[in-house]
Amino acid sequence: MKGSTDLIAAIATPQGIGAVSVIRLSGPGLLEALDKVLVMKSSLAARARQMCLGRMKSLDSGRIIDEVLAAYFPGPNSFTGEDCAEIQGHAGPIVPKLVLESVLKAGARLAGPGEFTQRAFLNNRLSLDQAEAVAELVAAQSQSEAVLAARQLAGALKDFIDPISERLMSLSVSLTAILDFEEPWGGPEKARLADSLDRLQKSLEHLLALRKSGRIFREGLKLVLAGPPNSGKSSLFNALLGLDRALVSPRPGTTRDYLEAAVSWDGLRVELVDTAGLWENSLDELDRLGQDRTRQQMGQADLIVWLRDLTSLKPPPVPDLDIPVLEVFTKADLAQKPGLNPSALTVSSKTAQGLDRFKDEALKLLGLSSRKTPELVPNLRHQKALEETYLFVSAAQKALSQGLPPDIVSLELSSAQKSLGQITGRVMTEDLLKEVFSRFCVGK
Repeated sequence: MKGSTDLIAAIATPQGIGAVSVIRLSGPGLLEALDKVLVMKSSLAARARQMCLGRMKSLDSGRIIDEVLAAYFPGPNSFTGEDCAEIQGHAGPIVPKLVLESVLKAGARLAGPGEFTQRAFLNNRLSLDQAEAVAELVAAQSQSEAVLAARQLAGALKDFIDPISERLMSLSVSLTAILDFEEPWGGPEKARLADSLDRLQKSLEHLLALRKSGRIFREGLKLVLAGPPNSGKSSLFNALLGLDRALVSPRPGTTRDYLEAAVSWDGLRVELVDTAGLWENSLDELDRLGQDRTRQQMGQADLIVWLRDLTSLKPPPVPDLDIPVLEVFTKADLAQKPGLNPSALTVSSKTAQGLDRFKDEALKLLGLSSRKTPELVPNLRHQKALEETYLFVSAAQKALSQGLPPDIVSLELSSAQKSLGQITGRVMTEDLLKEVFSRFCVGK
């Protein structure tokens, strides 16, 4: 991807029929390029940060393409830190493309995925984790995901990471002074360093714990409906969705593959998975393949809902798994099981009996009964960097306790600082930039 020595442009809104389309521009030569294709009563430069009425024309024919509103945001106080502009015109399959084509012919080039946000990062308008939050906010599929992305964009993670990074730097500087000036390496210095490393470990453990406990709020809950054939999995799947998505039949083995659909439970995204029934002694090859896929989905679940049919004389027991399992008795409108524990969870997909309790029990089993979105949840990339940082800090602590020279301790702390710096972008590589910004759409 080119640097910020050129002018970039892209359509920043979804293409298709709609009310408004936005063309975004950023980079040097912006005003000169727009001067060629934007007809206005007064210049954009004279009315910075104001919406101005104008008309876009074709650079080739001079014909008017669209009537637009345009706004100019001079750098460095803009999203990218460069001169930026946004042109609002009519949406549709044709007009935005004609406006963009005109801008490109006036001297801009088409922006790559995430290039506007990447320039904001490179110009120190955003940290790398804040840049990631832009993409996560756009891609959010639930209220909790949007809330977490907005907090990260506002600097919640950066504000937590920066003091840890600064403390690592301070400790490294102190150790360098000991090495450079041959200062004494005695008990008090070692004790203070050990105490600082212990506090750093606790801070890193806290962030990793936030990731573990809050991951579902960021990535959603995967809930797999499993059980024997004809136990009511597809009926419950449809009832939770509120529509007939899965085929339902009294004949066992109707479902041969798994079905997925997402719903929202009080702002939390829940991915429901309906699976093929599990039973022994099947001679059908397709049925065996379906059961293999069921077991695969169960292994990826956050919660397995094991369904047992109340009308069945001998329903199979709950499987012994490492994943949390919620036992649910189905078809409560058809039968009541003699001797069933009064606290057992019973539901009817036909009458909706027990569905609210089912949702409450599922979240309670995962420790999510409050359903309150955490203040901060690191993503998977952050988790890996935090784990690396923790290992290096632990290695420094171990080297200190073993009485190794200060240069060994300093080396471990330097490695910890580099790992932590990957989160906010203080430590940056081309591969890291590609990893982060390849997930962006064009125009962001």
